Parts: sequence; structure tokens; C-alpha cells
Amino acid sequence: MRNAQIRKMTTLAMLVAAGILLQILENFIPLMMIIPGYKIGLANITGLFALYAYGWKDMVKVTITRVLLASLATGTLFSPAFLLSTLGAIFSLTVMSICFNSHRFSIYGVSTAGAAAHTFGQMLGVVFIYRSFFMQLLLPALTAFSVVSGLLIAAVTRQLLKRLMPKEWKKTCELANAPQ
Repeated sequence: MRNAQIRKMTTLAMLVAAGILLQILENFIPLMMIIPGYKIGLANITGLFALYAYGWKDMVKVTITRVLLASLATGTLFSPAFLLSTLGAIFSLTVMSICFNSHRFSIYGVSTAGAAAHTFGQMLGVVFIYRSFFMQLLLPALTAFSVVSGLLIAAVTRQLLKRLMPKEWKKTCELANAPQ
């Protein structure tokens, strides 16, 4: 039992570290030229992995720790960017937890719902922080891009889970009656 706890703690720490790295590296991908405010959300792979490997509580731990430490590492802690990231994460974590626990959604549905919720959370943050309603005009496009991102993140996470945690993945699929 002790070895299982150590393995879990180590895996969660590695997920946080990988998430921080992905979040920082994503800043170098110039996708904002396509649409202002858009990012793929590669760091969300780690949260989705934690959700399916260990459950929603560990997803929350990994995601919140990643957002805090990545903001600290990039010097944006408590800035508007940090607040928008945190709002998006809270909305995303809530929706993904509900979808996952309902056992009615595949990993693709959970990820896509989380990506869309993240977009809505950030949009509410922009309206609240900047008192700007202009960004709402971009909401349909941002939501469409977030659906694509959610599907991409789910596909990558699904492959990682199948390869790195086959027992947990099989158990999750059996609970949801979903194809492996």
C-alpha cells in the first residue's frame, strides 16, 4: 500500500511538472495571430490524465498547482493573465468533474466540455476585469477552436493513458461502458 501511495504522489508531481513545462512552451507558439486570446491548452493534458488515472480531486490538485507554479515561473502571478487562467481553470474543472462523474461522456466529451467551459470562464473574466464587451464578439470563434483543442487534448491523453496506465484506463472504460 505504501508503494502505491508513493507512486501516485510521484506521478502527480510529474504531471504538475509536465503541465508547467507545456504551459510555458505553449507561450512560444504564435497562435494568437489566428484569433486573439486563443491557445491550444497543451497543459490540460496533465489535468485530464490525472482525472482518468486518479479522479477529480487529483485533477483539481494538479491543475491548480500547475496554474499557480507556472504563473510564478513566468512572473504573471496575480496579474490579469493569472486571474483569467484561474477563472478558466475553475470553470473547466467544475464542468469536467460533473461530466466525468456522470459516466455519460467519453474522454472526448469530458475534454471538449472542459475546453468550452474554460473559454466561457475566461470570457466572463475579460468582461469583469477589463469591462470590455468586444471580446464577446470572438466567443463563437473561440468556442469552435476550443472544441477542436478539446478533441486534440483528449486524443493525446487517451493514448498516454492506454500506454502508461493500462489498468486504470481499462477500469475507467468499464465504469463508463465506453470503448477502449
